[in-house]
Amino acid sequence: MSLTELVVAELERRIVDGTYAIDEKLPTEPELAKEFSTSRTTIRSAVGNLEARGLVSREQGRGTFVRGTGRVDINILLEANLSVTTVIRSAGMEPGTTDLSVSTVIAPDAVASALRLPPRARVIVIDRTRTADGTPVAHSADYLVKAPGLTGARTQYQTSVYELLERVYREPVASGLARIEPGQAFGQLATQLELAEGALLLVLSQVHELTDGTPVMYSVVSLRSDALHLYVHRGPALSDLRDLPATHLPSTGDKNPLRSVT
Repeated sequence: MSLTELVVAELERRIVDGTYAIDEKLPTEPELAKEFSTSRTTIRSAVGNLEARGLVSREQGRGTFVRGTGRVDINILLEANLSVTTVIRSAGMEPGTTDLSVSTVIAPDAVASALRLPPRARVIVIDRTRTADGTPVAHSADYLVKAPGLTGARTQYQTSVYELLERVYREPVASGLARIEPGQAFGQLATQLELAEGALLLVLSQVHELTDGTPVMYSVVSLRSDALHLYVHRGPALSDLRDLPATHLPSTGDKNPLRSVT
């Protein structure tokens, strides 16, 4: 990242986490230049970036003020088995898709185990970034069991995969078991989610099943922790936690299955 980008990322972080509140005045250019050990020109460029995105406004003779966080705020209740598309729509925002790629590969061992497939079975991989009103909020790698009606056409996967699977199997995806772990955004993932290097993520690995328990998809979803918030509905305890089929949920901290595809 350039010095200007680093300053932008840090000022944006302070705005998002409330260090600089709405309508609060930012430190002056000389103060910021001293803090970041850079020139006023760099600070002016960074603030201009934030202003262009509506996060701050500069007022002649008064200074620069915070006008918005630019933050998407979406809640997910894990009791319900909802697609990212449905969650975004329920928040009153328009879902979208970017960075979409579709391929057919030999299922990595972890994915084959999760989907109960034989060795060297082939799966369709949908790799994409999901947006809410144009803001990237999640990146997913979805591994679909091959079935009549599922093709390699990119246009087929522009919207909800759950809705597509319901059309293909003529029944909805009924349930899923998700594993949640912390993660960080680096490299291409950070770029796709418009995050600073090392930004925190929530990572879900999940098996998606039909009503008869047949697994049809395995997903690894990276959620922006500043935009999507997970809630758990607490109810009666399971009789035995050992009943959870943990072998079907490889850790998201393991080697990324996409990188093990040959």
